[in-house]
Amino acid sequence: MNIAFTNVRIYPPSHPEVMSTLVKLHNIVHPLVEELEDIGFGFMDEMLYLEGAMSLEETAGNQMLVDRFTKCRVKYLTFTKGITQEDLITFFQVLNAEATTPAKERPREILEEKGVRTIHIVEAELAELAGGKFAKKTTLLDWYEKAVATYKNAVDQYRQALPVDFKLLYRHIDDMTATIKNKGHEPYLLLPILGKGLDAHACHSVNVSILACALGQAYGLNTGQVNTLSICAFLHDLGRLIIPPGWTQRERPSTPDERGMARQHAVWGGLFLLCKTELPPQMGVLADRHHAVLPAAAVSGGYVPDVFHKIIAAADYYDMASVSDKYYWKKHRQDRILHKMLNHREKNFDPTILKLLANCVGFYPAGTLVRLQDGQKGIIVRSNSVHLARPKVYLYEADKAPDPLAETLPADTSAQTPEAGAIAREEPPPPIADLVELNEAGTGFRNSIVSVLSPSGTRDPRKILERRKVFLLSHSLK
Repeated sequence: MNIAFTNVRIYPPSHPEVMSTLVKLHNIVHPLVEELEDIGFGFMDEMLYLEGAMSLEETAGNQMLVDRFTKCRVKYLTFTKGITQEDLITFFQVLNAEATTPAKERPREILEEKGVRTIHIVEAELAELAGGKFAKKTTLLDWYEKAVATYKNAVDQYRQALPVDFKLLYRHIDDMTATIKNKGHEPYLLLPILGKGLDAHACHSVNVSILACALGQAYGLNTGQVNTLSICAFLHDLGRLIIPPGWTQRERPSTPDERGMARQHAVWGGLFLLCKTELPPQMGVLADRHHAVLPAAAVSGGYVPDVFHKIIAAADYYDMASVSDKYYWKKHRQDRILHKMLNHREKNFDPTILKLLANCVGFYPAGTLVRLQDGQKGIIVRSNSVHLARPKVYLYEADKAPDPLAETLPADTSAQTPEAGAIAREEPPPPIADLVELNEAGTGFRNSIVSVLSPSGTRDPRKILERRKVFLLSHSLK
């Protein structure tokens, strides 16, 4: 359950008006968390709003409050079972101090030091905080690149027998799970396309974590369960570090012995994770079993797959089809691999999870190039969980906006500096075709997909999406 705070002024916590608000908030929250286990809270437009004396417009117009809130690193938070009024008071004390002067320690760590275990904070990175009109526009692609780099760094630390910084890894997962819970998973499905060129196997681990998080939310898991599922998915392929990196650069195929060694990566991944006492043993078990066929896994050694195993197995198999490895597996078109998985339901995959996967990615997954009934060409940017064959399509050939990579600066740019007050020109939104729209008579659909196009030199999905990534990766496109 998600609740958005609306409109608050934060006074010193001893102020009677604040105490009255906290008592009311606790009276509302306490019975809810006892019934629902957790409640998620989103911070809208980089400000935390709560019920208070000022109107929404007055709060947004108060520059002092805006400046204070935009310094705050708290991005999302979750209240869990057992929350007390003292926990709320401590939280707002920390939040107030953080909004005034960000501390060296993160708010989440400060709360843990004060003994608060019922409030889970997801923090924004300093680069995400408001920096004026000329601050770099961050997108989900920035998060994706950092997550991939973090995974590669963790693998290197394992390989060199160095301590692994799991805190940084958890921060990336917390950010993703909280954003998906509050805003939806749809933009994340474009990241594997935009991330082409990064390390393919590191991207695979992040992609599986994204799919697992979306499926866990759709399945109805609570926040703690989704976080655990996502981190398990993030580390499920850790055992691949036993495979020499040079193997992927060779011109000859792998020998039978080498392929047998590669197939042992799941066992090694389980052992690597079980050696870390700070991680729950479930992570090691899931890594060990993530390639096991579900019915066989249910009888082998008495292991019965749980929903975590079923979700990770489906997400791993689905994304594996998009990883190009000429010697280990054959690359498939993603709409075909989903069809293949559906044909093997009950045998290799759980039917309920496959239905959720189909609802999540659609019959035409994000990044698929298509030709429409009216002859226009486009690329899938949003799936439709209600009508799987009718997604949203970005009509890239009809987009008349200039390519930012091809733009040149004007001859005289001396006066166009931040100090001079220059403002970047905003582009109009790209042309998007929603294939559920009806024709004017209301007797049929206005447009439909007639064929899937193959990528080529002039039709590169990554380059097409890169052109409008700021808009396409935002949650404003529903």
